[in-house]
Amino acid sequence: MESCRNVLIEFVYREAHAQIQSLGSGIRHKYSVNEVIAYALNRLPAMFASTDVELQQKRQECLLMRENITKMTRQALIAVCSDPLRQPQPLADIELANAPYALFCVQELLGWQNLMWCDVPKALEEALENAIAKYNSENLPTKLSKYGLLGRRHINSQMTDDTAQKCSVASESKQSEYDVYMIESNHLVHSLERLVIRIAQKHARNFPSTELKFIRLEDVLARTLNQLPPLYSTSEKGLNHLRNYAKMNIVSEVTTMVHEAMLEVRNLSYQKINPLMFRQIRHEREQALVAVSKLLLNRDVKWKNLAEVVAQSLKQAK
Repeated sequence: MESCRNVLIEFVYREAHAQIQSLGSGIRHKYSVNEVIAYALNRLPAMFASTDVELQQKRQECLLMRENITKMTRQALIAVCSDPLRQPQPLADIELANAPYALFCVQELLGWQNLMWCDVPKALEEALENAIAKYNSENLPTKLSKYGLLGRRHINSQMTDDTAQKCSVASESKQSEYDVYMIESNHLVHSLERLVIRIAQKHARNFPSTELKFIRLEDVLARTLNQLPPLYSTSEKGLNHLRNYAKMNIVSEVTTMVHEAMLEVRNLSYQKINPLMFRQIRHEREQALVAVSKLLLNRDVKWKNLAEVVAQSLKQAK
């Protein structure tokens, strides 16, 4: 979830990359960084946070765990090659459905690097203009596509060099925040997250609307997952195995934890509601989606269907 994270991931992510890079070139390619991260996380305590305040607190706690993080990551490098749940088949896209993954997919479609939400409208418009201009240059007299008006400014001018590197440019602090934000786009899933969300949504029906507005799903998810064993997976086989384990062994405990978390969140929110993490990035996302909607004359653009909408618009522009 966009504003609910296991803060430990960013620390394990950096450590895993560093240890893999320290290996010889002949063996380095045999490792999947996501598998290494999943193995290590499953043997470290959960450090979920949903607000900016909790994020900073958990980061301080993670700094005190450096030695253990290094140790578990080293063990992961040894273990993942013989992991019986390893599968070359990646997780299905539906399992990775989150806003950072949607941004990653759009980045791939548009050929950008480090694409930020604030640059999505500009990147898409440039891609459409280039596609239309290329089509027009090869199909004279001009036949306008659905987005033909965008291409007119390029018909008699040189097209943007498609080989030029396209990259979002930002301050070091903003780039660092986006780097952490985009970790969620990796092929790595906590097998209990969906279960906790479903239970919380079901229990929400039992709360009056006057109380429900004080219960954020992100806060409930963070508190519940911090009480449960980390069960991360990078493959369909592993994910199904862990979900079946949860279904057979801990569903009743999870249900109780979710209910207690909802009560705790409600009571704390009566006193103070702290902003969810990545507030500025989420604001940029909403603005970007509005701009893309206007550009494509499509009111139904959401982050959940953004990659599909972008792919379709590029296809229609050619």
